[in-house]
Amino acid sequence: MPRRLGQHFLKGAGVGALLGVVDPARDEVFLEIGPGEGALTKPLAERAERVVAVELDGRLARRLRATAPANVEVVEGDALKEDLRSLVPPDGRLVGNLPYYVSSPLLRRILDLHDHVRDAHVMLQEEVARRIASPPGSREYGILSILYALWADVDLPLKLPPGAFRPPPRVSSALLRARFREEARAEVADLQAFEVFLKQAFARRRRTLENNLQDSYPNLKEYLRLLNLEGSRRAETLSVVEFVALWRALKAG
Repeated sequence: MPRRLGQHFLKGAGVGALLGVVDPARDEVFLEIGPGEGALTKPLAERAERVVAVELDGRLARRLRATAPANVEVVEGDALKEDLRSLVPPDGRLVGNLPYYVSSPLLRRILDLHDHVRDAHVMLQEEVARRIASPPGSREYGILSILYALWADVDLPLKLPPGAFRPPPRVSSALLRARFREEARAEVADLQAFEVFLKQAFARRRRTLENNLQDSYPNLKEYLRLLNLEGSRRAETLSVVEFVALWRALKAG
């Protein structure tokens, strides 16, 4: 069994629990990231119209292609590089058991599909899943929390122990469910610039918002006052709407 890519394959009971949450329908098309040996792919294909599975490991991809039902398309490639949008039609759905070592960049890549897929159900290390779903004010709250809050309603409907996987990981896992919204919670015209701003705001988590941003924005105090935001607050206490409002004001100024 290939171990070099850090796979932890879901076992029967875990697959059943995940499918129960996803609740696939016969007319739905799914994009699956990291199908591995197909433990989720095959029962998902029995309930859905079609499954497009993207697998990085060539041996696993070829094995799955040889045993999968006719409504499964196996794409051998890197989900961080493939044109995921072209693989499934609009209003598709996304599922995945993400390799822990690359979960953060994959989560960011999945977010780029917010206007193309209806939702995403991805199994992650519990610590990472909690970070994405955390609200303002929590210790885990950060940049990915804000970006997901911008476009999705996020929760953790399922947690699985290490024994639900083969080989068992050293940590517990959780299913992150992101239901994408038709409209963002706040308008962000330049996402790349907004992400740079967020990185500046979170540069040193123990420092105040004002201390982190004042070198980059000379008029910061004025805009904080206009928006009724205390500069003594830390970045982790601001909601996504407050962050967007501050960024837009500073950008316009």
